[in-house]
Amino acid sequence: MANEVVLPDDYYLTNFQSLLDFVYRCYDHLLSEEELGFYRSFQALDHHSQLLYVRLLSRKGVPSSAGALFRLSKLHYNEIENIPATAERLQACGLLCRDPQLPLTQYLPLYTKAELLSFCGESFPKNIKREQLLEALLEKDAAEFLSRLRHLDTAYGVQGGQHFDTFKLCFFGNLRQDLTEYVLRDLGLTRYENYPLDHGNLPFQSRHQVQQHLQYYQCLEQLEQMPLDNLEAVLELNSQLPEGIDGDRTLQRRLERLRLTLARQLERLNALSEAEHLYRQCQLPPARERLARIAVQRGEVDAGLAICRDILAEPHNEEERVFAKSFGHRTARRTEVATDWPAPKTAKPNSETLVLPPSDQRVELLVANHLQYKQLELSNQNIETTTDKQCCFYVENSLFTGMLGLYLWDIVFAPIAGAFFNPFQSAPADFHTPDFYRLRADHIDQRLAELNSQSLSERIWRTYREKRGIANPLVNWTVISEPLMELALTRISAAHWTSLFERLLSDLRHHRSGLPDLILFPAAGGYELIEVKGPGDRLQKNQLRWMAFFERQGIPHRVIHVQWGNGSRKAL
Repeated sequence: MANEVVLPDDYYLTNFQSLLDFVYRCYDHLLSEEELGFYRSFQALDHHSQLLYVRLLSRKGVPSSAGALFRLSKLHYNEIENIPATAERLQACGLLCRDPQLPLTQYLPLYTKAELLSFCGESFPKNIKREQLLEALLEKDAAEFLSRLRHLDTAYGVQGGQHFDTFKLCFFGNLRQDLTEYVLRDLGLTRYENYPLDHGNLPFQSRHQVQQHLQYYQCLEQLEQMPLDNLEAVLELNSQLPEGIDGDRTLQRRLERLRLTLARQLERLNALSEAEHLYRQCQLPPARERLARIAVQRGEVDAGLAICRDILAEPHNEEERVFAKSFGHRTARRTEVATDWPAPKTAKPNSETLVLPPSDQRVELLVANHLQYKQLELSNQNIETTTDKQCCFYVENSLFTGMLGLYLWDIVFAPIAGAFFNPFQSAPADFHTPDFYRLRADHIDQRLAELNSQSLSERIWRTYREKRGIANPLVNWTVISEPLMELALTRISAAHWTSLFERLLSDLRHHRSGLPDLILFPAAGGYELIEVKGPGDRLQKNQLRWMAFFERQGIPHRVIHVQWGNGSRKAL
């Protein structure tokens, strides 16, 4: 391909260096002496030593107490000269540990079963399972066999990984992301908004804060490794969680999610008192839902219903409100302790059945094609533009969110303290949390109050032209086409745009899904949202909530249930 981007052989070192330099420049006053020493040691390396170290640090390796282990004979990188000598230089400066003193159990995973069979000098059947072979080898003279392995090949343990974790945390704000973000940028696959990253708005403001986040990730790693059926282990892990920092809502949310996970496991272990204690420390859903369920499970029905009433008085989100209505009604009816608990209303969307011939094509696209085909059948005139024919677009969860992202673009990327860790974020760190709206409420409310057909259209088209292709958490550039935008802005009223935007903003995490698959623009004008359900498929809860909202707002909508037939079409 003529426009294909070819990365240089040492692209990964350039990206690694960029990450280190960014953190050193922004957070040098928060780094420990050991972390500063790690940075300086790396800077002092020759080019090939830097290449090899980044290669090893970026690979998984075999976990051990001496860092990730690698066999020298397995290291092959065309861009690195004389790997054995380069590895020795890394050992000399303390970034690699040669043949660390480790038990045999930590060396065995470096070798394949075939290699171990050839090395052991004993007769084992070739079809022996690896686990059985390892058990047999460990029962022999472990010290002698370990000496043989170390003589056959050199092993290196990568040092400094814990220091690089601090750099990654400060850069990404988490330990899940990696340098792939840079690669996507370098390949031109992702472009990012240019938002300010001044010291006053950076998320980390103290060393204690950094250590609290690192401690959280250590606890998260323990959770992934520990047996969840061990009550004492669950309780011990909870006792190791950091206490949190005032003003660091990101850490608070992470700790709450981890506590919710631990509390749910305590429920499964029937440790209800311990689970209840943890749930009461949490503000996020579903803490109150679980407390209500625990109360009813214990036979404390009045207490459970009281929690449901508290939720209904001040729900955190719509899902929690729906739970309280449904669970409260079922509990009251079953126990007969409260006869005045109303039954929740069930949405009954307009629905029709369409019979289509079987096809391998997506059912949503079949229906969209059918609606356009029907219009062509009914029309005898030559249709040339999207404004004089019936048009149907497949837009599932992309149209209204995309238009919202364009309309609020500058607000999404506003310089809020703690929102941006590095130059490679498609969204602020609090985007999927209630804080996103809370911290920007004045600007969002003012923008929505100004919304009319003209202001909406002008701002969206201006943003579309200026920002096209730049990553935005709400905008799917592959779906938002100009013909679709033109029709949507022309046909959908300002009142409907406002109500749709308000509902999305009330809970971005949950309300971004469940929107109808299709939008239909009839030739006569107006629009209609259409949810398509194939054979055996049915509406999900979040889709039903959207349908109930459409009904309240007077937004035209329907559900089309597709059945497979023998080739006939049913007109709609």
